[in-house]
Amino acid sequence: MAQYDATLIETYADRLYKEAKTVIIKYALIFALVLGVACAAFRTNWWLVGAVIGAVVGYVFAQEKAFQLRLQAQTALCQVQIEKNTRK
Repeated sequence: MAQYDATLIETYADRLYKEAKTVIIKYALIFALVLGVACAAFRTNWWLVGAVIGAVVGYVFAQEKAFQLRLQAQTALCQVQIEKNTRK
């Protein structure tokens, strides 16, 4: 049977925080690329406008995703702290 290891949960929380930092850049780049290419398919000189709009939309979506990741990390850390406080 596996034993409880608080450091594993703390490491998981650290990874979630790192992902929350990088998700904003990832989403902005992906959305900029997709919308830039989509606009270029319709009008060749509108790709930059599509890329900028895509980056803004990606940033907005990423803010929510980053918040969810940070909340999940805080929940895990809270559970570790509860365990530490109640352990005899």
